[in-house]
Amino acid sequence: MKIGVIGDIHEDIIALRAAMSLLEGAGCTEVVCLGDIVGFKVNTYQYLDTRNAHECVAIVRANCSGAVIGNNDLFQIRKLPAHTTIFDFPDNWYELDFHERKALVGNSVFLYEDVQLNALLTRADKAWLESLPDTLIGDYEGLRILFSHFVYPDLHGLMTYFPKRAEEFREHLAFIERHGCTLGISGHFHFEGLSRVNEEDIRRQGFGNYVFTRELQYWYGPCVARGPFDNGCLIIDTAESTVEAARLPVEALHGHHG
Repeated sequence: MKIGVIGDIHEDIIALRAAMSLLEGAGCTEVVCLGDIVGFKVNTYQYLDTRNAHECVAIVRANCSGAVIGNNDLFQIRKLPAHTTIFDFPDNWYELDFHERKALVGNSVFLYEDVQLNALLTRADKAWLESLPDTLIGDYEGLRILFSHFVYPDLHGLMTYFPKRAEEFREHLAFIERHGCTLGISGHFHFEGLSRVNEEDIRRQGFGNYVFTRELQYWYGPCVARGPFDNGCLIIDTAESTVEAARLPVEALHGHHG
């Protein structure tokens, strides 16, 4: 079977439609979303006139077999993470003003208001985002995958720090294994291609098609949103044990740069 993986949509309805069309054409029978469906940063994205949080939520709801919540989703619905060991968020976190929260965390936690517009969502959209889990496990013909927006212990990507060395991912690899999975996949990095991590090293590769083994490993791939990074999605073929980091076709995005 073929599984499509999308993430980091950031209200880019044009790119999301292109991604869903690409995955349908590839024969994907399951699609999983890695979060950050909403959240438009004015200093990062240029598609202001076409951003559409409501339609992006509708497409993910209608076409994805599962989705997890991301840091930007949490902020837009003013929800605290259910589980975190990285920072003890006070219960009144969202009642504090920007400067009060900045005084508490400095630059260690994303605060959003200084760069992000409010997502235009219905009550039903917000309720659905509220229902999204922190992690999701899928079993695809014996390939058990743990999906999350980011890596343990920062599963939502709330902190501003990004791991860079293989040893910094060992906690997440252990987290994947504890959940009975051999593969974990997240977004958040907006990586231009596919990065594959085991306990010893990180293999950072561009867009393309790669063979994978069933040993314990963690992947992160491209974002859907058009921004400073080349965008795309992942296509996993369980029968062939291949994964493609597929670049979104330029012709599907041409003329829609906002």
